[in-house]
Amino acid sequence: MRQEPNDILFGKYEIISTLGTGSFGTVYLSKHTILECYRAIKIIPKTTSMTDSLIHEAQLLKSLQHPGIPCLYDIEEDESTYYLIEEYVEGESLEQFLLHQPNISQNTFLDLSLQLCNIFQYLHNLKPSPILYLDLKPEHIIVCGMQIKLIDFNVATFLSNLGNISTLFGNEVFSAPELALGKLNLQSDIYSIGKILQNLSTHVDVPISPNIHKILQKATAENPNHRLETVDDLILAMEQEKITFKQTHSRKKIAIVGSHAGCGSTHIAFSLVSTLNYMGYQSIYYEQRTGDSLRKLDPFLFPMKETNGMICYRYFKGFPCFGPGVSASADPAAEFSVYDFGNSLPPEDMDFDAIFLICSNGIWHWHDAFQKGEILQNLSSHLIIICNMAQKNTMHCFSKQFAQEVYYFPYEPSPFGITSDKILLFSKLLQIKRRSSLFFHLRNKFIPKK
Repeated sequence: MRQEPNDILFGKYEIISTLGTGSFGTVYLSKHTILECYRAIKIIPKTTSMTDSLIHEAQLLKSLQHPGIPCLYDIEEDESTYYLIEEYVEGESLEQFLLHQPNISQNTFLDLSLQLCNIFQYLHNLKPSPILYLDLKPEHIIVCGMQIKLIDFNVATFLSNLGNISTLFGNEVFSAPELALGKLNLQSDIYSIGKILQNLSTHVDVPISPNIHKILQKATAENPNHRLETVDDLILAMEQEKITFKQTHSRKKIAIVGSHAGCGSTHIAFSLVSTLNYMGYQSIYYEQRTGDSLRKLDPFLFPMKETNGMICYRYFKGFPCFGPGVSASADPAAEFSVYDFGNSLPPEDMDFDAIFLICSNGIWHWHDAFQKGEILQNLSSHLIIICNMAQKNTMHCFSKQFAQEVYYFPYEPSPFGITSDKILLFSKLLQIKRRSSLFFHLRNKFIPKK
């Protein structure tokens, strides 16, 4: 029987609209008149061939409690119809989601992948008998914000009940090849998950890592003997990839560029690396020009140590420029890599999270600064202008020219000295905080203030 808006079912469910119609029946959006919350009502005539499937789905859903699976609240019936009262899932299918957002980030890919795997981990570890879903496809995965729900359990079955199934359903694109032979186990679902994730991976806006490709190839192996054995294995592999991605993504590359020779760009680069290391962030300096500033420092004033090419002094760690054909390899443990280009422009094929343009007070150098700033604004969306000991009128002119805030670098004779002013400046520029509460005590007691 067709329902119309404002109809009341069972004295408490007010029909709002139609959510969908298929060969099995119709799904309506309703509102519980007492609880004032929305419910989805699946209405199936008893004359349809899907009646047994409906009862089967209800029996499965009644015992499932997982945030990724819609709740079954109740089942009602009258002389001609069954009514499944379910949680209303507001969202769109994965298929529709990818039509609206054809490109997703690798982080989104990993989050959605792990959510899907966690649902199947729950199903496959149910006691006394695991549940096989058997009909996974994008239409059955609903994206709600950035959370996913798995719907349509009318084909799913308990693992212990496989021997009693005479007809197998599924789908040609995402179902395991052994489905056609009637030889199913938990690995059949793993194959389907792998196929879904392979499809999802084609929408990631950067090349997927080789590790993820290997993981998905193993999940979708044609031969079950060569396939991942459990969803736990898939989750473990994807979580490790997420950790690796997070570590890589959290590393920052910063370029230091001077408007002209003698503006103090190397002094500020040394100060930045020293201050970051002092604040608890592993940072490395990379000299990108042949001026050899590091090696020219007075060894009596700055008694530096060199280990495997790296020069260290107090909180500073860095590599000098070794000349053409020799480059220092990036330290994988470094959270900040600071590249000092002197008064040269960085190459266009290098990507940086931020570029610091260092300017000075001399009016005769403003033209150079304006010219370089315009080029750098096209290279990076995060250009930071720092005036080295400049007067207010100079900072005002730079701010007006670049249409952004300009920062003042405080005077400090030693580039390796740690001051509260430097800490406050770099904390603001990079939006970081000191990692040890001991800092607040030491700052007040030992660090000179301007």
